[in-house]
Amino acid sequence: TLNTTISPGRSTSARSGACLLALLLLGGCTQWYHRLGAALPEDYEQRAEGESLANVLAALGPPMRLAATDGGLIMAWEAWRIRQDALGVGLGWVWAGADFLTLNWGGARIRGDYLLLSFDAQRRVDGAARVRRNDRIGSGTAVQPFGLVPMVNVSDILRPLPQHAWGRAQLLPLPAILNNAQRPGMANTGVEQRGTPRGVGASAQEW
Repeated sequence: TLNTTISPGRSTSARSGACLLALLLLGGCTQWYHRLGAALPEDYEQRAEGESLANVLAALGPPMRLAATDGGLIMAWEAWRIRQDALGVGLGWVWAGADFLTLNWGGARIRGDYLLLSFDAQRRVDGAARVRRNDRIGSGTAVQPFGLVPMVNVSDILRPLPQHAWGRAQLLPLPAILNNAQRPGMANTGVEQRGTPRGVGASAQEW
């Protein structure tokens, strides 16, 4: 019988010690997920030319954004997947008495799909465009008390659809209400892609 004993080397011991220290310091790891809209058919913009409005609605469902044009319509569909990450390390193991604080790292990543179709007076598609997005939208570091919070603010991407505020927009005080005719999303002045900064153009007027 041959018995073989393998002793851990220095590198293995060092890695184990580093992992143990990381576990002791770790304050928490959190992820937030946001899903907006259903997945859109692949390459639909390439075969939508000439399709009737009824066929488009049957294939894509109700649009998320719409606006009237001179004799036609513009409709938009969108699907967004947003992930926010946060990793915290407790400072109490570094500075005595700071056990209620955590040093946090975090960021956010977005995957977006935006499909825009225009219809002529006969309610047939006469134009199509599609924009996809897959990238990081920010990151940050902070010392925070009592737990983890998102490091990147994604509220501009999570805003409700503009048609949810059509009625409220008619009750704004002057001169804000005079801007309704130029504000995107009010059903007669075009549509706006989600995530467009509020300070751009007519969007600078808050609701």
